[in-house]
Amino acid sequence: MRRYRKMVWLSICLLSFYACENDMQSIMRLDQKAAAVEEGINIESLYSQTGRVRAKLTAPTMLRYLDRPSYVEFNNGLKVLSYNDSLHVESTVTAKYGKYFENDDNVFLRDSVVVVNKEGKRLDCNELNWDSKRGKFFSNKPVRISTPTDTIYGTGLESNQDFSDYNIINPRGQVLVQDSTLQ
Repeated sequence: MRRYRKMVWLSICLLSFYACENDMQSIMRLDQKAAAVEEGINIESLYSQTGRVRAKLTAPTMLRYLDRPSYVEFNNGLKVLSYNDSLHVESTVTAKYGKYFENDDNVFLRDSVVVVNKEGKRLDCNELNWDSKRGKFFSNKPVRISTPTDTIYGTGLESNQDFSDYNIINPRGQVLVQDSTLQ
């Protein structure tokens, strides 16, 4: 009986050592996947250029993916205020979803994208890209631009980042043109 107990005890010990063997590569891969995403809540970020604040971003959540190519995702919406040199708001951008590509400084916005500038011009669209190096907005989707005097529809857009100068690629709708000779 004593010999039987020793055999059982030895078998259990050997089995437990065998079961506890871990492949270090598997553990490292698991750690890398778990660490590949950073999460932030109640985000407020300032963007500056040459020592001047240019924009302020706020978002309820942010996910930063560290895999290559790395990017930051705002899956619960975002709001960006763009400032001039005097820190007055030049334009406001909101969207329900945003994605910032860190390698090339480009931003993709979708779902209820709205841009409003200080003159009251408003852009509504479902997708918009921002090239921060060039300071330009782009879209190849349907857009609507509302001004104090009219509303223009079209497909495709190119604009500067304060939305003071824009070009609709395929416009449609009526536009009110003022006679410059009447003063």
